[in-house]
Amino acid sequence: MATNNTSNRNGGGSNPASSNDPKNNGSSPPPAPSEISTIAITILGTFVAARCLAVVSRLATALAAPVAGFYLMTTCPTNESFDAKKELKRVLRGYYKSDSDPSKPKNFLEKALAKVNATVEAEAAAFAGCNVEIIVSIYGTIRMVVGTVCTSLFRV
Repeated sequence: MATNNTSNRNGGGSNPASSNDPKNNGSSPPPAPSEISTIAITILGTFVAARCLAVVSRLATALAAPVAGFYLMTTCPTNESFDAKKELKRVLRGYYKSDSDPSKPKNFLEKALAKVNATVEAEAAAFAGCNVEIIVSIYGTIRMVVGTVCTSLFRV
């Protein structure tokens, strides 16, 4: 018959904490880190993470800028394809106004009246003569155009 005698395993019934274990030399557990050191480590870690994100952000910008420039160069329409009458209609309809602008047409009736008004004015401008000048062309990426209609100056 086997008996379960735990006193023989622990060195004759003595307390296991007071045994001759080299790992436990009778000292208490190590103290918890102070609050100041915890805060300092957190601040240092945050600073290191912010620096890493800044470097990655600069790298992404340096790589994305040429790609964006190439995209603009390849997708910008030619000077001959610019339709001044169509752009004038868009301006007169309020296409380029923000949604919070009170003069932008909101409902169906206002939009329909703005379209009719823009069409009439654009056709009258085309009949009277419209002068279109391309002021700025930056390497074929961005173009600024001024259209002069009679005595009015519209910037599109």
